[in-house]
Amino acid sequence: MSDKFKTFVERTRFFNRNTTPKVVSIIFALVMWLYVMGEVNPEMVIPLNNISVQLMNVEDLNKSGLVIMGQQDYTVSVRIAGRRNDVYKVSPQDIIARADLRGFHKGTNSIPVEISGPPYITVQDVSPKQLKINLDEIVVRQKPVSVVTIGNAPAGFEPGDAVVSPKEVMVEGPESIVNSITQLIAEIPITDQLKEINDRIPLKAVNEDGKTISGVQISQRYVEVTLPILPTKEVPIVLEFQGKPKDNYKVTAVKMNPETVRIKGQREKLDGVAEIKARTIDIAGIDKTTERNMNLLVPEGVTLLNDSKNFKVTLTVERVLSKEFTYLRDEIAIDNVEAGHSIDLIKVPDNILVRVEAVESVINTIQRNDLQLYINADDLTEGKYSTDIAVSTAHKIEKITAIPSRIDFEVKRDKDPQASGGGQTDTQDTN
Repeated sequence: MSDKFKTFVERTRFFNRNTTPKVVSIIFALVMWLYVMGEVNPEMVIPLNNISVQLMNVEDLNKSGLVIMGQQDYTVSVRIAGRRNDVYKVSPQDIIARADLRGFHKGTNSIPVEISGPPYITVQDVSPKQLKINLDEIVVRQKPVSVVTIGNAPAGFEPGDAVVSPKEVMVEGPESIVNSITQLIAEIPITDQLKEINDRIPLKAVNEDGKTISGVQISQRYVEVTLPILPTKEVPIVLEFQGKPKDNYKVTAVKMNPETVRIKGQREKLDGVAEIKARTIDIAGIDKTTERNMNLLVPEGVTLLNDSKNFKVTLTVERVLSKEFTYLRDEIAIDNVEAGHSIDLIKVPDNILVRVEAVESVINTIQRNDLQLYINADDLTEGKYSTDIAVSTAHKIEKITAIPSRIDFEVKRDKDPQASGGGQTDTQDTN
């Protein structure tokens, strides 16, 4: 024995104080533990997780018109008891978990889980003890078929109304899913297409949001579709009115939205349409600005591309007011007097009253100097005449009345050669 070991033994004094009995005791205890674990084989409990559950009588369930909704791959956890050597031999595959669906009904059901395993172990617990399984009724419903175009046709062309055969197809599946299906759609790409499309198109089920719905059986996977590609044209909308606004009111502006509309159709039909008329709009008795719907009369053989529900016309209505101005006789202009003649207005009253009627937005802007009184002497030779006083203005006037409206005057031949060239003569005494 080396000096270092001797020194260790002396310091620890392990072997100086009943060391041998201690060592023997430790060895004996170890041997006894090995004996117990190997020969006595005590009872123990261990967990096993992720045990797959077999769903029994699914076919019978389907024959009764029911189907499992949602999850179908269920698992449970178990605790098994047995001798140590036995329980450690058991794997999850040795445990059989079953849930029998026979006799259950539509709706959410609690299905008991039955567990079996090797005969040398005991199942003490299972979690969960019941499965929540939703059963739904299998139904068959008829759903409409619609054609949906993908992409855009070339400029100046639009797809026409599709012809699909059949128009309805049967769908089978869980009632809740089938009821969520609003239609079956056949999608057709139309990019760069200039002629009619005839094709066999697959169907897919969608809900009201356009989302694809799975989990159902469609009785006919394909439909025959004919889709014309039609030329388009833009034409104006023409409005007609009946009736009159309330007395002293007038429609001063008509604003259509839109003013034009795009139509599509076969070329021969399209060429025959220059405008689209709207139903006659009744304006009888209106006395304020009004908005009306425009209901278009679309000729047979053509179709609107715009949404006609939003077609509106705004009728601006204004009150008609009047304003009066007084003019002197000398302010009457004489037009087109023959050379060598003059006009004698001696019998014309000194003052002429002019009454102007116009809508409110116009009448408020008219001033006295915006009106010009005149008479036309074109082709009038020497003699006495009676004529209406004319009034000119740049404003849009509803009515102009001069009082007096008619005047008498005389065309005289000039005696003074220097007066040649025509003119106006007023011989009224100014004293």
